[in-house]
Amino acid sequence: MAVVTMSLMPAASVHASSADEWAKLKAETRAACLSQSGFKQAKVLEGPIIFSNRVLYRIGGIWPQKHMKGKSGKVYCLHPYPDGKAEIVE
Repeated sequence: MAVVTMSLMPAASVHASSADEWAKLKAETRAACLSQSGFKQAKVLEGPIIFSNRVLYRIGGIWPQKHMKGKSGKVYCLHPYPDGKAEIVE
């Protein structure tokens, strides 16, 4: 019976994510979203909110365009992972 039970267990392909892997994911997506926002003095206002294959942040900062005259703004950033480019939505 023990042999049958062991043979039905999944192979070593199932692993729990480590705290280091989560920290790396958050750091990478955070940096990408801050950069992609285009804001001066960009900072994370909310997040990360982690979905099954995306990370969401709310980013704030100063609009870089001259006509905005230094006004502050807020955008959302959705970053697909493990691969993908951050997408900014105003």
